[in-house]
Amino acid sequence: MIKQLKYFAISILITFNFSCKGQVGTKAQDEDLGLDERNNSGISSYEYGAGDVVFRGYLDRLGNMWFATSKEGIFIYDGTSFTNISEKDGLCSNMVNAIVEDKDGVMWFGTNRGLCSYDGNNFDIISLPKEDSIKVSPKTGLPSRKTQTILSLIQSKNGDFWIGTDAAGAYRFNGKSFTSYLKFEGRIQPEDNVYNNCITTIIEDKNGHIWIGSFTHGGLNEFDGTNMIHHPLKDGYGDGMISTSYKDKKGNLWFGTRNGGIYKYDYKTFENISDSKTGEQIAMASVVEDSNEKIWVGSFARKGFYRYTDGSFVPLNSMGGEKLNDIKFISEDKKGNIWIGGRYGLLWRFDGEKLTDFTQKKRMK
Repeated sequence: MIKQLKYFAISILITFNFSCKGQVGTKAQDEDLGLDERNNSGISSYEYGAGDVVFRGYLDRLGNMWFATSKEGIFIYDGTSFTNISEKDGLCSNMVNAIVEDKDGVMWFGTNRGLCSYDGNNFDIISLPKEDSIKVSPKTGLPSRKTQTILSLIQSKNGDFWIGTDAAGAYRFNGKSFTSYLKFEGRIQPEDNVYNNCITTIIEDKNGHIWIGSFTHGGLNEFDGTNMIHHPLKDGYGDGMISTSYKDKKGNLWFGTRNGGIYKYDYKTFENISDSKTGEQIAMASVVEDSNEKIWVGSFARKGFYRYTDGSFVPLNSMGGEKLNDIKFISEDKKGNIWIGGRYGLLWRFDGEKLTDFTQKKRMK
């Protein structure tokens, strides 16, 4: 189990060097940080681009927040300061798409180089299976694309890891071997007649069933421990593009789609969630229920950050809320703050009254 002392040790060992030669901050980023604060902290402003994404925010059992990024590795926030770990510290890759803490306190990361674990001292990488290219779909005779990139990751109640890839469907990993699922599902790529099933989200429901969402028209699949149950498009998933999933405190499942809005599943029916007043749907949405049972919604489709209340999506009116676009995740920390991250290195915290921008602050020494 990771101990606080291990985090303290690595924070001392890591030397930050953010010279960022040839890179200057935008005016907006400089203003958000504050000139005096930036100079006193030793931070150099960094001009984030569209390819700089904060993919995930994860609360560990010790109360630390872990943030996965597309280019900067991992940022860890202990409530006071940030620690960055990257390839120079032993991290398997600076592109990290998913995070989970296992039952022993070991952190696992889904990267573009496979599965990476970190016990507080050492990093280990586990490559995805390099399967025989001769294997093809028994129905069509067509192969699946190969990949080492992981987009989604959970550990189920029985200890197995479920892994979603960017092209080859999903895997179940029991610590020793991998089992492949849904490789030959989703849309066949017209340019080379290859399956490309991109699994953006995996979640376990209150019954221990695993739900796997595809972003390449493979829709939603539910694994009950024996059978894989496909939920057809008539259930309301538009063109079968599932972007996110979430389980609320009552066990209900929420699914964000590419162009069909949000769906809520109560184990009987799928309900399409739209604004009762305007009819608006929120595309590619992330959902979280906070400790006060308030539902918050963020969108990766440039729609912003909302509270869902009384059947309506109410945009956040706090100062700075208009900047919360291209949201990739929202999550809650141990104090009940909501963290919001996404494109252009975006990382903000909402304490219930005001927003604080950590986009540049996360890079402070």
